[in-house]
Amino acid sequence: MGATIDERLKSPHTKQWMLTPTETNLLILMTFVIMFGLGCTLSIDDFKDAARHPKPALVGFLSQYLIMPALAFGMAKLFNFSNPVAIGLIIVACCPSGTTSSLFNYFAKGDLALSISLSTLTTTVALVAMPILLSIYAGPFTNDQIQIDLGKVIGSLLICLLPVVGGMYLKSKSARWGKNMEETGSALGIIVIIFLIISWLPRNVDRMLNPNETNPFILVASIFLGLGGFLFGYYFSRALGMDKRKSRTVSLETGIQNGPLAFAIILLSFSSQISGDILWPALLYSFFIVNTSTFVTYFIRKYTRREWFHAENDTVKAELFTASSLKL
Repeated sequence: MGATIDERLKSPHTKQWMLTPTETNLLILMTFVIMFGLGCTLSIDDFKDAARHPKPALVGFLSQYLIMPALAFGMAKLFNFSNPVAIGLIIVACCPSGTTSSLFNYFAKGDLALSISLSTLTTTVALVAMPILLSIYAGPFTNDQIQIDLGKVIGSLLICLLPVVGGMYLKSKSARWGKNMEETGSALGIIVIIFLIISWLPRNVDRMLNPNETNPFILVASIFLGLGGFLFGYYFSRALGMDKRKSRTVSLETGIQNGPLAFAIILLSFSSQISGDILWPALLYSFFIVNTSTFVTYFIRKYTRREWFHAENDTVKAELFTASSLKL
């Protein structure tokens, strides 16, 4: 059996599994820049657009905040995860849409207006939705050793959402600077993952591959949280009558969570003794989601290209063989 939390905390090897102070500070700083860049993609008009077209926004909101937490909770129970790992996975699932979701929607030829509206809505509502969802889904995994201080979670969210407001303000004053910071934020989302791969992952690869330290199903859950979000988000949208393009947009928005926000909440809300264990599934999710998102985006592009080809052929046939054009 694996060591208990208390035993691991006393182990001389525990430090290598946690972030160094430099890594922690860099992650938090990068998160603020990423959230500022996210704010530069948003505007008051996005709220107005969501209000004018409430159904797509509502479907995306429900997909984000109903499907993902329930999926994470179900996998935590199914795979019998330890309490810290379960809480970490659920924190990721309760986060709003990720900062790179619009980028992947662009390459997947999704509905960018809907993508931005959903990012706006889910990020804004996170301040209320996340504490409620965490109390429901993560509450059963708390004990004497690990508690979720919702006050700290709300405080962490406020700290992380302030840069979003700052980004929106910058965009309203200078579209050019807003665009530059938007691109910087998206690029940093990828840089964070590369940073973790280079700095943190090599120190922990032994732990990842050691079944006595890491439940092998953590890797499965970290991958399927994103893939499951893509699948459930798409078919949930289709079941509620949305067209294929909007459903693909909701799919990507649902599966791509705001990993950097999850990092910040964990690092700011939990003690250093336990944050490393809680951070583990969040880091794994962020590592794998780039790859799964790329694969899904490639599949969507290939599928939609064939779909458009057939649609164009049908249009040409309709123009060539209408009753008025036939000369009998």
